[in-house]
Order: sequence, then structure tokens, then C-alpha cells
Amino acid sequence: MANALLDSNNVNSALAVLNTDSVQGQTKVRITRDDTNFGMMVDHLATISFTMVPVDPRDENYRGCLMFEGTDGKTYPWVATAMGAVLVDGL
Repeated sequence: MANALLDSNNVNSALAVLNTDSVQGQTKVRITRDDTNFGMMVDHLATISFTMVPVDPRDENYRGCLMFEGTDGKTYPWVATAMGAVLVDGL
């Protein structure tokens, strides 16, 4: 499990849940920067191996994962690969 990193202003790095866990939120990963386009690394092909549930997983220092609002109005954690690439729906 990765804990969020803190900068000199006490702002933490972004966390997501690992897409290959059997239970959502067991393992947290840091979201990785993609320096080629000044954004975050994304993965259009990876899938999840758990059923998404509206929870707010936190690391050992109580820093939460990034969250999004689902079509049902509930909040869910972002999901990423072990390399820190955020899963996005490829259009």
C-alpha cells in the first residue's frame, strides 16, 4: 500500500485504489504524472476485478483517495493500475 506523499505546504499527492485487488480499497496507489502532456498517466484498456461500492478508502495517515460522483449520485474512489495510471473509459 502506498501512502500519500506530502509537499512542503502539507498538500498530499493523489491516491486511487488498485484495479487488481479482489476487494475495493485494500491497496492504495499514487497517481502518476505523465510529463509528456503535463497531465496524469491514464489507461484506456485496464479493467477492475471488484464490484465498485461507494466508500472513501484512506491510507495509514488518513489521507483519502480522489473521488468521483457516479450516475447514481454516490461517490466512488478513482481506480488506477499498479503503475499509477488512472482507469478511464476509452471513447
